[in-house]
Amino acid sequence: MTLVHPAEVVPVRGSRTIAWAKWLFLLAVLALGGLFVARRWPELSVVLGQLRWPAAAAAVALAVLGQLAAMRSCRAILADLGSPLPMAPAGRIYFVSQLGRYLPGAVWGMVALVTLSRDYRIGRKTAVATGLLNLAFSIGAAVVVAALMLPFGALPSVRHLWYVGLLLPAVLVGLHPKVVGTVLDSALRLVGRQPMPQRMSYPGTLRAAGWQTLAWLFLGLHAWVLLVEFGGAAGPRTLAVSVGGFALSYGIGPLFVLTPAGAGVREAGIVLTIGSAVGGTSALAVALVSRMLLVVLDFAQAGVWTLFARFRP
Repeated sequence: MTLVHPAEVVPVRGSRTIAWAKWLFLLAVLALGGLFVARRWPELSVVLGQLRWPAAAAAVALAVLGQLAAMRSCRAILADLGSPLPMAPAGRIYFVSQLGRYLPGAVWGMVALVTLSRDYRIGRKTAVATGLLNLAFSIGAAVVVAALMLPFGALPSVRHLWYVGLLLPAVLVGLHPKVVGTVLDSALRLVGRQPMPQRMSYPGTLRAAGWQTLAWLFLGLHAWVLLVEFGGAAGPRTLAVSVGGFALSYGIGPLFVLTPAGAGVREAGIVLTIGSAVGGTSALAVALVSRMLLVVLDFAQAGVWTLFARFRP
């Protein structure tokens, strides 16, 4: 298989139908994103009034770093599967496809990923495999971070989550390159397709897992900053519970495919994990403000990286 060098990536022009589909996708996502904020605005306006600018700026900066690390994980998977991309198109593909999670159902993000990948001559098989592996690495890294951080908090209120640690062996085995390659090839044979031309390597697996773990750490820190702002303690135990609880709550969100962007599930998870250590009121404030900030940043990142990909030579 001939690899595409980043300098040789040239977007290809899609059909008019695909162009219209992209615009309809964007309009649908914008409508549902706006509806989410509008429905929660009475609660959001109350907690936003208590949020000071320094804490808001720190939380936004950490969230942006987390999102960029998650994008680098997806880019590492693409490169390891034989389709390396420069940062701009990789960011466009990742962040725009991530908007699909705001639509009901679990397929829209994958449809967007496959459609956008066509612009850079990435095959459907590679794009689908990248989307599935990105989801697997995201959930796996979230479980690892939660399993390591929640017990470190050593709080009686989170000891009932001890069973999360039992998932660690399954995660490590499930993300092993040989296991991943075998599962993908077996699935392709079942649908009458040829196996993947290139499998995940050990270095590529470590890069993808490392970036995704870093993403959850940054996002957990952004939740901790908000928690301290809303009256939580600033000690190491609360930090550990914030990072682990946020990773677990947001990491399992994609498993609930009927709720757009895990709406309700992630907030409930934050209240159950972080709230058990600092109280439900503070945890709910963190959940609401974090959700709004991440919604705004998701759309902003998609717009910024689309512009980068369009205007950068």
